[in-house]
Amino acid sequence: MPTVFCDIESEADRDINLRDVGAHVYAAHPSTNPLLLRHAIDDGPVETWWPGDPVPAPFANPAGYDFVFDNWTFERQMLERILIPRYGFAPIPLEQIDCAQRRALASALPAELGKRCTALGLPYEKDPKAAAAMRRLARKHAYKSPEARQRDLTLVWERCGRDVEMTRACSNHPRVRALPPNERLQMLLDAEIMDRGVSANLTFLNAMRALTIKVRSDANTRLAELTGDTITSVFQRDKILAAVNAHGHAMEKLGKRAVAAVLAGNPDDFTREVLELRRAGSAADPSERLLAHTSPDGRIRGWGRYHGAGPGRWTSPGAQLHNLARNDGEFPATLIDAVLSGDTTTLARWGDPLKVASQIARAALCAAPEHELICADLAAIESRVLAWLAGEGWKLDVFRQFDATKNLRFDLYRVIAARLLRKDVDGISKAGQRRRTLLWFRRLGRCVAADHRRPRSALRRRDHAGRSGLARRPPRHHQILVPPGEGRAAGDPAQRARDPGQPGAAAIDHHLFRRHRLDPHAAVRPGDQLSERPANPQCQICGRRRRHRVHG
Repeated sequence: MPTVFCDIESEADRDINLRDVGAHVYAAHPSTNPLLLRHAIDDGPVETWWPGDPVPAPFANPAGYDFVFDNWTFERQMLERILIPRYGFAPIPLEQIDCAQRRALASALPAELGKRCTALGLPYEKDPKAAAAMRRLARKHAYKSPEARQRDLTLVWERCGRDVEMTRACSNHPRVRALPPNERLQMLLDAEIMDRGVSANLTFLNAMRALTIKVRSDANTRLAELTGDTITSVFQRDKILAAVNAHGHAMEKLGKRAVAAVLAGNPDDFTREVLELRRAGSAADPSERLLAHTSPDGRIRGWGRYHGAGPGRWTSPGAQLHNLARNDGEFPATLIDAVLSGDTTTLARWGDPLKVASQIARAALCAAPEHELICADLAAIESRVLAWLAGEGWKLDVFRQFDATKNLRFDLYRVIAARLLRKDVDGISKAGQRRRTLLWFRRLGRCVAADHRRPRSALRRRDHAGRSGLARRPPRHHQILVPPGEGRAAGDPAQRARDPGQPGAAAIDHHLFRRHRLDPHAAVRPGDQLSERPANPQCQICGRRRRHRVHG
């Protein structure tokens, strides 16, 4: 079937921003209107539709066409909420729509269209002047003359047409592979889930927002009293640093560690109170972001992006539901009532009120009336799969023991933390083992490329250059290349590590092993204890003792 590549530009009131509220809230806002739509059929010329023009043929009768949008979340919402009901466009079945951005993400390419073209070596680039013109038009800028608005509209028209060409070129590029049938079905199901959304606990979110405003207002008032109105906000970073350093300190930043280090040194009363006020008032508040992404019917839609992370996992770039704290501090559920009532005294017994509230922020999601919210999770799925691929039988045995007994002595993160820290398992706290080992596992897991279909060059570009896909300076540490899917029982892993001849081999970060003073080339077998080794161990690949470039 012919393929239609399409891009839409829009405008809305200044108080509604697409980046801040998400596509679903933006498209549903009464002030949102289309500026223009540009499309091309296969390799044909780019055509333009302006509001008031007849509906283009593919959108008047979409049967027999496939449609490709760069970010189908936005274009689909503009079609369903504006173009179809207001301008007579015909509904397009979801099965006929594809998302170029998600296909690119699945191929380890950047999500942003301009960077994607650069990564693919295509002769396209974004025009910063056109981007500035788009921002002015999108916010209904008050132009001084009609000619100034027309100039911006011409730039946006050119930009929209160029985006259609860029989308077409990227989609047809051989490095942008089509999703396998099962993943394609998963993406269609994901679109339905995102359109349905999840119910937000608006009572809790509004109470949390009011609590944040109150705590920050009190902290700002006290700061003004302490400093004679020199500092009036906990976010005046430079002024706070100057005030603290005037009392004999040499702080350069106000991060968590820097503040904690000064407070641990028993500073003077002024410094202590200023830093405590800064720490208490500047704590993150997820309620503002979640409220902005909540639709008028009380549901948060479009909260996830399929294939946003490397191995096909979802990310949450807008509402950021993935960043809601898991309550590692094990605060009681009764503190939800304290948030609802604005009881800062009760919250303060457990720590800084805003930090405590953020730890129980998952109460912001709830079941709709007459419904039940069921939470399911595949426990430690990444670690289990990596252990299975690597043939680490001892780790799988630990998982089996934990699943059978639920005994925390067999919690894998505690077991690994105990080995790394040379402690008994009972001496590893729940919060401590997550801080010390979860990051280690995640870093190691990101360095292991389980998908053997991707070329090694693409893996290196993505792991060490982010989503840009640009070939940058290689990392200054080893990569040990191990063919994926081969277990330790099939041969000597150290020998396989020295033979990186297979394309798509898994890359393991040497620096992680060196940091923990382990021999990265030695096999680790069930029951082995992690032994101490001299710092900067000799590399068995090149014989050198210092960090250097990638081997193989």
